[in-house]
Formats: sequence, structure tokens, C-alpha cells
Amino acid sequence: METNYFLELRNFLEKLPGVGPRQAARYVWAFLDFSKKDREKLADLLQNLDKNLRRCRECFRAFMGGGEVCGFCLPTSRREHQKIMVLERDSDLLNMEKSGVYKGLYHVLGGVIDPTDENAVARERIKALYERVNLDVGRPTSLEIILALPTTKLGEFTASYVEKVLEPLAIKSKKIKISRLARGLSTGVELEYADEMTLKQAMQNRK
Repeated sequence: METNYFLELRNFLEKLPGVGPRQAARYVWAFLDFSKKDREKLADLLQNLDKNLRRCRECFRAFMGGGEVCGFCLPTSRREHQKIMVLERDSDLLNMEKSGVYKGLYHVLGGVIDPTDENAVARERIKALYERVNLDVGRPTSLEIILALPTTKLGEFTASYVEKVLEPLAIKSKKIKISRLARGLSTGVELEYADEMTLKQAMQNRK
């Protein structure tokens, strides 16, 4: 029974990005050393997560506040609504915002596509991206979709998949353009860790 409890908790922790069995086990042991008060505080924070943080209905970025749409996606926002940058995760978005080189909208996939995983959340969010872009097909102004996904094998696969999904809309409307960040980003780099100058060059030289 005790073994099952440990494995169940470890398995839950393995669902966190970048956490494998060994790291998850270390977290379990670390929690054991927390005071009861700290564990109760952690449990309370997780229990009330949905009340304080939510995902935007349009771009899926995490934000604080009421409503279903974040401040970026509101029609009244000062963001450049003719640009949508497709990212893997929220940390990539935060790094891009920190760099100050981009003022458009976002679309967070929540991961990259693994061909062996048919239930990936990224697939559902790519469908949502298609619907989002499809609504803009008849718009009078142009729309650029900027693929800012990692240059890893799965990141490249995901970028190609998104291009294939959106290609019919780009053909249907000559005002829809699909671009990728320039190769100023080294192969295998995670956008989350790219510095400001690298991001600036990648944005300026996107193709």
C-alpha cells in the first residue's frame, strides 16, 4: 500500500515538464521534509489554482484576472492584431515579452507534437488555431502566423504540421502569411533560454 502511494505521487509529478522518474522521486522525498504547514499551504495553492489563474480562450496563455479572454486578445488591446506567434509554452511567451521585440498576439500550444501520442494537448490547440485563423480569412488586412517553435526534432515536426494544417487557409486567402523565426536560433535551442539579441535577430530575419 505504501509503495502504491509513493508510485502514484511520483507518477503525478512526472507529468510536469522535464521531470523524469528520478527527479519526481526526489520531489516526493523533498515534500516529506516540508513542514506540515508548508504541505498544507502547497495543497491549498493547488486547490485554488483555477480561481486565480486561467487560460485564455483565444490564445491559451495563462493569465490572472476575470473573464475568458486575456488582456492581449481583447479587441481594445494595443497589441498588433495582424500577427499571431505560435509558441510551445508560457515560459517561451514570457521570454519573448521580456525581450521587447514583439508586440503581436500569441497562441500557446502547451507542448510539441509527438507522432506516437495521439492525445497531445498541442493537437487540440492547433485545431483551435485553425479555427482562429479561419475566422480572419475574410478580413481586409493581412495576417501573419509566426512559428516560434523550438528547433528540436519534435519542434520542427510540429512546425511542419502547423504549416500543413494552415496551408489551405493561406491558399484560400492571399492575405495570410506563414513565417518561421530565422536560423539565428541554433539547432536544438529552447526559445525559453534564448537571449534578447538572438530573439531580435530571429524576428527581424524570419522567413
